[in-house]
Amino acid sequence: MIEPSGITSPKGSEEVGPGYVLLCQRERTPYVVYSCEADAILRHLASNDINIPSAPPVTKCARLCLPNGQVAHSAWKEHTMSIQPRMARNIKLLLDRRTAIAEVYFYFNMMIHSQHKTFAIVSEYSDPHQDLLQRSFHIVFICQYHGDALLKLTEVSTIQSVVAMVPHQFPDIDSTLFYLIECPGLDIIMIGGINEEDIPDED
Repeated sequence: MIEPSGITSPKGSEEVGPGYVLLCQRERTPYVVYSCEADAILRHLASNDINIPSAPPVTKCARLCLPNGQVAHSAWKEHTMSIQPRMARNIKLLLDRRTAIAEVYFYFNMMIHSQHKTFAIVSEYSDPHQDLLQRSFHIVFICQYHGDALLKLTEVSTIQSVVAMVPHQFPDIDSTLFYLIECPGLDIIMIGGINEEDIPDED
């Protein structure tokens, strides 16, 4: 994997872990999240013995720079863009020693037992279609997209890389599936510093 050296974070960014940097595009004030997102937050809090009646408002962030130099985007901002979005919101995760693919909805900070943590709300894709995986000799990784039905929180430190999930209608399969393309150079930052000017903001 590419390991850029001498990276200088842009003004307004926030270092949130070794090599992980939240870039500056974010909401100005906290907002109440949608019910499906609130349920994901409450489930995570409950798993940490924090039981509250409603999810706290959060300040959404749009982009996260990864240790390998890629910039992972989010559905929250890409869905509002009038220009062609990058579609760089799909990521590879390492969860409990297993690899998963997910779409990022947004990033945010939250306190857990007096510890400052940075999370992504993600929609995890299904496990790969076993028949197509075996017929392709484990080369073609094809999944179903679940959207709001399978949301979860994950700490940003679990994000390994940006990937592409390309929709395709396969023969004899009714639903649209998505196949994985590894993107080692997708949205990579400039060696020697993050060039935030190359990533247009739209409010």
